Amino acid sequence: MKMVPNKAEVVVTGWLQNVADFEWGRAVKVAVDVNRKNASGEWEKVDSTLYDCTTDDKTGFFDDVRQVTVVGRITGTNVFQKRDGTTGFSVKVRAESITPAHGGKVQEAAIMEQWPTATIGQATPVNSQAPF
Repeated sequence: MKMVPNKAEVVVTGWLQNVADFEWGRAVKVAVDVNRKNASGEWEKVDSTLYDCTTDDKTGFFDDVRQVTVVGRITGTNVFQKRDGTTGFSVKVRAESITPAHGGKVQEAAIMEQWPTATIGQATPVNSQAPF
């Protein structure tokens, strides 16, 4: 029986918080918002999960980037004290790649970009030429 190595792989898309270059590589902090619906049914940010990512790649595309996607493996966790005195928690990630996140349109805007004649919220006849 062949043994498969244990590993925890992760794909994270979040907000770029900090980039620091070192002799050995680069450290990147990425925050992922934690959202939930409030009593009135609207989404609100209630917390952030922080990912402390390290990589050997020091290519310089971070100047105009706000969101990144990190692909890598979880190597541990970190507990720290926040500025307000509460305890924070982060996940350590050894990144295989860090790329700018796709900043395309979402939901109705994305639909209208692909099918500009679509009528959102109204039934339309089936189009046999649709790509799905």
